[in-house]
Amino acid sequence: MNFQLMGDLIRLRYKLMWARTRTRNGKIALFAIGYLLLVLVLVLVGAGGIGAGMVAVRAGKALLITRIVLTSLFVQALFATVMLGFGISAIFSDVELRRYPIRAAERRLVRHLIGIIDPFWILTLALDFGLLIGLYVMGAASFWLGFAAILCLVIANYLAARFIEAIVERMMKRESGSMLLMVGIMVLSFSGAIIPLLLKRYPGIAPAAVSILGFTPPFGAGAAMTQSGGAAAVGILVEILWIIWLGFALLFLESRPMERQTSESTVMNFDSRFDRVAAGLGFDNAPLLAWWLRFYSRNSRFKALLVLSIPIAAFLTFNFGARKGGLGWFPAALGTFPIVTFFATSRFMVNQFGYLGGGYRRCFLLPVAPAAVLRTGSYASMLLSACFIPAGLIAWLVFAPVPFDGREIVMLLCSALTGMFTVHALGLWATLYGARKGNYNQSLGNDLSLFGNIVLIGGVMLFMFSPMIWKAALPVMLDPGHWWLWLMPPVVAVMFYRVSLAMASAALTGRREQLMAIVEGRA
Repeated sequence: MNFQLMGDLIRLRYKLMWARTRTRNGKIALFAIGYLLLVLVLVLVGAGGIGAGMVAVRAGKALLITRIVLTSLFVQALFATVMLGFGISAIFSDVELRRYPIRAAERRLVRHLIGIIDPFWILTLALDFGLLIGLYVMGAASFWLGFAAILCLVIANYLAARFIEAIVERMMKRESGSMLLMVGIMVLSFSGAIIPLLLKRYPGIAPAAVSILGFTPPFGAGAAMTQSGGAAAVGILVEILWIIWLGFALLFLESRPMERQTSESTVMNFDSRFDRVAAGLGFDNAPLLAWWLRFYSRNSRFKALLVLSIPIAAFLTFNFGARKGGLGWFPAALGTFPIVTFFATSRFMVNQFGYLGGGYRRCFLLPVAPAAVLRTGSYASMLLSACFIPAGLIAWLVFAPVPFDGREIVMLLCSALTGMFTVHALGLWATLYGARKGNYNQSLGNDLSLFGNIVLIGGVMLFMFSPMIWKAALPVMLDPGHWWLWLMPPVVAVMFYRVSLAMASAALTGRREQLMAIVEGRA
């Protein structure tokens, strides 16, 4: 074994990880990890703190407390390692390590040794060990059996993280992988609000879920730490079986070559469905509009949000309107319908030129005024956003548990149009004065400027809580009997959009050099 070279590779790993944490994405990842740790501490404090844990142990609930804490630490370490380790591990792939004078067994050992001595695994091991010491001092755990359970748990946690990382890496190589990953993350994000509602409505789910979780490594480790005899042996056996299964699964994935995306055709086609739509609707500069439509449709994040927009709006409507003491279904829908009209296109709506890179320079070589590029980009975003309005109205008519009322349909339509024109008008100004260089192929993360985030997050919050404002300040706006009051907001929003479009088009030429420097990464 060449331990000196293996040590050099391990030191290189830490240098690369430190360089990564100093980037913008690294700082965001550190913030997310700190946030997860804060949530874990708040949950502990909210549950009564350490004193309540000691009382629970003395009351014979040591197994329950141990399983909850170990599961929280397991998930925390899993997400932290995947977020910070993604992309770095590719540098130490088997192909790259072949450049060093080490054998195949040493390469495999180096790769996994580099992963297992990651600071987050050391932190996880320390936290698990601290839990064991606390239980041992209180006489609720066996030290040596618990220590063996913790070592097995950390190994299983590491293998699970590497397995998930390998799956994510292979998904990103596929054309639809990033979209599926985005959908999965969104579903996971909303599960925290959906699961309590399901448990409240179907209480039988909780015992069944606990029975299934009993075969997971954290629950097995908890049983091994706090139980004795056959129960402890079963807990250790569960961990060992997980280690064996994850080890073989990881070896299987690593032995399979990556599937690369097929290269797209470079043949120019000026008679696609986008060109026919743009020409059929009578837009000026129809080829430019068709180009922007292709620009949207080929983006993985847009395709993912295209699928999620209506379900997310339905979830928000249910969360604000169906719960006890809520606004009610219809007032909540008045606030969520505008969000549907810009959620999917939001990334490009407030930063049209930020994803063009050096291609933005070509916009000034076209035989049209530069403002035409800005206008057609905004038109394309609104054209795609407008498709969600009839889809949302149909979903409301089919699934909303309220009697049909034509006046409510008119109010929902006016609310959606108001949101679409208002936010797209603000998006024009964000494009000019809040541009930021972005990565078109990035499916996750927030790469918008402060101005762009203010427009999007502020727009979502404003529309989502607007029914509460109407209810407190002007209740007649929520009354279908005064539906005609909603005819004026869309008119004002259209005027605001037209004025913003004219003024932004005039200001584009003066912002040319600044925008070019930003999108090309020179500013």
